[in-house]
Amino acid sequence: MNQSTHINSNPDNSRPYSFSLIMPVYYEGPRVIPVIMTLIYTVKYPFELILVYDKADDPTIAVAKQIAKRYTGIKLVCNNNPPGVVSAIKTGIEHSDSDNIAVWCAYHVDPYGMLNKMYELILSGCDVVSANRFMKVKRYNRGGLIKKILSRGGNFILWKLVGSPFGDTTTSIKMYRKSFLLKYPIETERAGGWALSLELAIKASMYGYKLGELVLTPLNINLIQGLSNFKVFKFLPHYFKWVLFGLRNRRKISENKLFKRMEILD
Repeated sequence: MNQSTHINSNPDNSRPYSFSLIMPVYYEGPRVIPVIMTLIYTVKYPFELILVYDKADDPTIAVAKQIAKRYTGIKLVCNNNPPGVVSAIKTGIEHSDSDNIAVWCAYHVDPYGMLNKMYELILSGCDVVSANRFMKVKRYNRGGLIKKILSRGGNFILWKLVGSPFGDTTTSIKMYRKSFLLKYPIETERAGGWALSLELAIKASMYGYKLGELVLTPLNINLIQGLSNFKVFKFLPHYFKWVLFGLRNRRKISENKLFKRMEILD
């Protein structure tokens, strides 16, 4: 996105945007400004930013409208389904106008353009691309101790016992071909929140889709942080559901290997 026009041409001319970026928002207000502006100036491919809100009095709406006066491709959509991140992402998919979908949290600030690399992995043939927070990062600052232990431990279990090809199966930082999302719609219940990221990663692995991975650096991890409403114990039962599903389908999942891996600085 750029003032009045989009940056560069779209390698995929079948749609006006290379990808749609869905951002659920919930009363971020002005705090969303650096997130949106950083995306505008670092993403080199034309994309639409779909901000999905639950309530009409959310102050984030007015902030986004001001930015949209100068920059094209910003779309505000009301989530008319039961509130929550799962419904917001489903609503965003319904309103998307591209063949590829990425999800972005309203507290993620990334000045290194990881979405460019993720889209290039899609262009290279991948169907689902996931970031990997752990391969080059022994210690990162985001989240409390319990969240860190569960995140690392959970992903180790998914890699070792379930056979997940991804080194970071649970991260929300992913890009998908829309055709995959339409064929295998999100089943995670509204109360499951970000467990949907695990669900989709497990399904893509099980059904033989081409998988890509983008290895992040400590700089990415330190900068992609902020206030999150993630309630780890509340969502755990929903994560366990998909871990058990993965264990039951371990053979199929483990047969699928990464199609391509890229590092953020490649």
